Amino acid sequence: MTEGPSRRGLFAGAGAAGAVGLVAGGLFGAGATRNSSEPDPARELMLAAGGPAEGLVPALGTPTPAHVHVVAVDLTADTPSAVAAQARAVLEEWHDRAGELHESGLASVVEGAPTQGLRPASLGITLGLGPSLLERAGLEDRRPEALADPPAFDTDRLDPALCGGDLMLHVGAEDPVVVGSAVRHLLGRVREHTRVRWSLPGFQRSAAAAEDPSATPRNLMGQIDGTVNPSPGEAVFSPQVLASHTDPAQAWMDSGTYVVVRRIRMLLDDWFDLSKGERERVVGRRLDDGAPLGGDREEDLPDLSARDADGEPVIPADAHIRLAGSESTMGARMLRRGFNYDLGLDADGEPDAGLLFTAWQGDPNTGFTAVQRRLDEGGDALNRYVRHEGSAVFAVPPLRDDEPFVSYGLWT
Repeated sequence: MTEGPSRRGLFAGAGAAGAVGLVAGGLFGAGATRNSSEPDPARELMLAAGGPAEGLVPALGTPTPAHVHVVAVDLTADTPSAVAAQARAVLEEWHDRAGELHESGLASVVEGAPTQGLRPASLGITLGLGPSLLERAGLEDRRPEALADPPAFDTDRLDPALCGGDLMLHVGAEDPVVVGSAVRHLLGRVREHTRVRWSLPGFQRSAAAAEDPSATPRNLMGQIDGTVNPSPGEAVFSPQVLASHTDPAQAWMDSGTYVVVRRIRMLLDDWFDLSKGERERVVGRRLDDGAPLGGDREEDLPDLSARDADGEPVIPADAHIRLAGSESTMGARMLRRGFNYDLGLDADGEPDAGLLFTAWQGDPNTGFTAVQRRLDEGGDALNRYVRHEGSAVFAVPPLRDDEPFVSYGLWT
């Protein structure tokens, strides 16, 4: 990397600036107390975090990167005050090191770095705070209800080792070497304070390989994935994607966002044993152009009342889009960002591949959880071909206006 990452993407999220802004503003600061004269660093975790930044125009028009790597880490401390101190140290270190990557590039920071000769690749970094961090720091009363692990669903097959985490590091770029090198560098700088809980790299088709780079990408099932996302130009975007709280104790997250991360294995051998028509009926969309069954274009609203010549629903009763649509979930919407992952074959020779799913929303209870509950209750046909193996939720604090080079981490 001969030049620094573009300013468009370095802190691709309110998380990097917001989390560190909370550090400076009192998230891990000094001076707060319990109901006694002795300061308690853990209680300082959320105090004086401040409200939403004034006059910010988040940079929401940036494209989804071709490659991401999401890592969840746990802090090694075992007392509330030590957890708070470690969190402060890790976030400050990541902020400073990310600043170096922005200004100079990894090749200028690490001698012999693998990014030598590579362009900036629009590196983007987002940080998130997990519910376990607040619990371990003794700050349950500061945790918004939205920052809670999603409830158990009947179709979940979660592995505890692939769930949760105190902090999230989300790195994206157009090149996998840039992503991987940045992740290793940032983790290496905090290894004395953290242990990796889980990590998962993901990818989409590259713009260079796409016949139409503006087209909605496809997942490993061959389906167009990402249609009908809320747009920043819509009036409902802010209330659906950005957080707002009535409790002053939770105002530290106002104008931030919550991200649900799911590791969803696709049972690809079973899926491709189905005929093309069967696969289309499971999802409710045509494979060739992504249009809803009975529709003409990808952007068409599904006609859930349409019937075929035999009187059967054109979009089957258990089709994924029928159950997941806002018509079936009381208007629940979220900004979905899906990435493929492919880790080769497992010990049984089955593909260990699927979807690294991220959903950004103002409240997971009325976003992701509402949709997933409806899919469970409605017997989503797609559930026979996917397996939810990992799950986590993180708070991505709001962008602060003292970080002018930071862009918001919701790629569109």
